[in-house]
Amino acid sequence: MSAEQILFDGKRVLVKTMERAAKADSGVIVDYLRFTVKREALKGLEDAHLPQSDAAFVRLLAERLADLTGFSFGEVRQKGRDYYDHTCTIWNPNGHEVGSVSGGGEHQRGTFCFTLKGEGCTYAREGWERAVYDFAQSLDAKITRIDLARDYFQGEKGGVEAVRDAYLSGQFDYRNRRPSQENAGSWDNGHSRTYYVGKRESGKMFRAYEKGHQFGDMESKWWRAEVEYRSHQRIIPLESLIRPANYFAGAYEYTADLLVDVFPTTVPTSHAVAEASAQRAVRWMERTVAPALVHLSLNSGFDWVTRLCIEHADRPMPKALRGLSPTSIKHGLDQALKRFTQSSEEPALCAPFNLPELETTAS
Repeated sequence: MSAEQILFDGKRVLVKTMERAAKADSGVIVDYLRFTVKREALKGLEDAHLPQSDAAFVRLLAERLADLTGFSFGEVRQKGRDYYDHTCTIWNPNGHEVGSVSGGGEHQRGTFCFTLKGEGCTYAREGWERAVYDFAQSLDAKITRIDLARDYFQGEKGGVEAVRDAYLSGQFDYRNRRPSQENAGSWDNGHSRTYYVGKRESGKMFRAYEKGHQFGDMESKWWRAEVEYRSHQRIIPLESLIRPANYFAGAYEYTADLLVDVFPTTVPTSHAVAEASAQRAVRWMERTVAPALVHLSLNSGFDWVTRLCIEHADRPMPKALRGLSPTSIKHGLDQALKRFTQSSEEPALCAPFNLPELETTAS
């Protein structure tokens, strides 16, 4: 592609991005999206005749994603992506790929993966975020990556150099710890610069870069602040798709300062989610199950509870605990059960209680 074509495309992207920002949630836009759904959830689709094979499902879902975003079905790829067996693409009017759906594969646990690239997010039909949110919510989808961006077209807020100053002053610190940082581009000459904070492996990363320079306009002051969330050790709420400003602001102290009139909403780590979920489950068991459990077991011991657990071990996990890793669940349960497990004297729960027989009252 020639330098003139890159500059022309950059001007088109600039105009479209300015239009989106003017209508967006406090100027924050979604610039990349990936989410997965499980095969069993697809039974809820309203299509009259659902396919049986994964390949056919992938095509159906790609057509649905294209319809929701205003694009068209692209092609069936000969080889799947990201270790999936099948992939179908969606195209913009110029025949460029802007998204895809993948599915099938022994190691993918019966999931289907939807991807909408940055160009797809930029040029998708107005209101696509709500349409995709409603569709994803109906299928109990899980976001695995979302990029939230705020553009500054005239160099407001000081650009990438101000971001570096904010990092050095501690505005990206978390629990008195400073994340890693990295520079890219030509900082000595002051162009095409990118500043990274954090690592993708942690599930949250920030980057600031000179967006106009990306398209060959070296006089441009346009720069972008972007937060990338990944599902590694994090549970990304679907609401981040329709409330991007809140989750952008909730990433760091610095991003909250960029959006002073927006209430910051954090994306919790899976440990935090597991702890809260386990605590709710324990409270429910105490309030609802414990009375029956105790009175059924007073004279016969608790061995039957173990057998009950073994017999029902193959039942589906409760919805409140889905998406959490076994390690996170164990961590959350350990925290929730501290008051029961820290006693120095362990009760002999498996032995029958030597109590007098309970009297019953005739009704």
